[in-house]
Amino acid sequence: MRSSANPGNERFYERLTLNERIQHMVLMASFFLLVLTGLPLRFPEAPGSALIVELLGGFTIRGALHRLGAVMLIGLTIYHFLYVALSRRGRSELWQLAPRPKDLFDAIQDVMFYIGLEDRKPRFDRYSYIEKFEYLAVVWGSLVMITTGFLLWFEDQALELIPKWVLDVASIIHSWEAILAFLAIIIWHFYHVHLNPEVFPMSRVWLTGQVSEHDLKANHPMEYERLMGQAATGGEAPQNQRQDQRKERKRPATAERSRSK
Repeated sequence: MRSSANPGNERFYERLTLNERIQHMVLMASFFLLVLTGLPLRFPEAPGSALIVELLGGFTIRGALHRLGAVMLIGLTIYHFLYVALSRRGRSELWQLAPRPKDLFDAIQDVMFYIGLEDRKPRFDRYSYIEKFEYLAVVWGSLVMITTGFLLWFEDQALELIPKWVLDVASIIHSWEAILAFLAIIIWHFYHVHLNPEVFPMSRVWLTGQVSEHDLKANHPMEYERLMGQAATGGEAPQNQRQDQRKERKRPATAERSRSK
């Protein structure tokens, strides 16, 4: 989600809960740990690989750190599946992330807009087709990496159940899926979320969980209109509006105490 500073007393809406922000941070930590410890193994003769292994404390420690990152990813994946299956918030977010026919038309309209054949960008709801694709890519990539990683981690046990060529294929898939994920994060996700000129140098949503009314209205107008409709009918107000309401309720009591003095 894009976010930027705006002058004045602007309203903010919750985009990510604390639970979801922690999940994102664990995913980020495990991802970079796996990349840092995995690429030197995949490209041992590349410039810098030997230095990385040396800084990590040697090849044995590199392997232990790689397995630590794997355990973090496995634990997070299990937790996330339970989160989206058992919690009301998780089920709601999963429903919002589900691909719909509108996403295909949004993607076409977006491309048409960028090549000058469409006057307006598509109107997104809570999640755009880009965000949905990234989420599905993370889920798919995690399952592929965990499955193939287990086969490579427990190689001797795996060879008792599967032929050698299956393990060789798993090794190839594991390596190239990791490279694909690394490039997708560095080139696509980092630019779209952080390095885009509209949000540079960084979106703070992953830290604060809050999105400004300006950014919500600009990037997710359908969600913004729905929230405004809920507020008009007595739904939940944005965070700083709730704070203002609490202050208003406190003022009469404060004024009464002042008069009594």
